[in-house]
Amino acid sequence: MNPAESPSSNGLRYAAMGVVCAAVLLGVLFMRFNAQVDLERQEAAERLVLCQHLESVARATSTSGLELLEACKQLKKRYSESVAPL
Repeated sequence: MNPAESPSSNGLRYAAMGVVCAAVLLGVLFMRFNAQVDLERQEAAERLVLCQHLESVARATSTSGLELLEACKQLKKRYSESVAPL
């Protein structure tokens, strides 16, 4: 017969399992958050490209696109602030 395990070894095992579970949960949450930030950054880059295209069309047609230019400036400023330097 095997001797019964001491309660302290069971407690240590449960504590280790808890730490591993917490690490896995935090890892999954971090991956989801990172994916969401990447998606938002990609959408902002697409909006910026579209805005730049609209600016060039507005300049080519020489219409009064002051509102468009101001909106694009704000978008560029917001995008440059949100992109962290590497």
